[in-house]
Amino acid sequence: MDRFLTAADQALRTLFVPPRAHRACPTVAEPPTPPLAAEERQLAGALMRVNHVGEVCAQALYTASSFSG
Repeated sequence: MDRFLTAADQALRTLFVPPRAHRACPTVAEPPTPPLAAEERQLAGALMRVNHVGEVCAQALYTASSFSG
């Protein structure tokens, strides 16, 4: 029962808790880049979706492996 409640808690926190960042972004200001062409924007969006899916799958694997061990 504890594993189920822990998994449910983690899922609810992932879905509904807003981010808690309190510090400003530490990157150095760079000169603005020119806007991307429509084709470049489409490619960038597709690559980000693939990256996001990979991250979600990796988190699911880590969570599943913690329950099997």
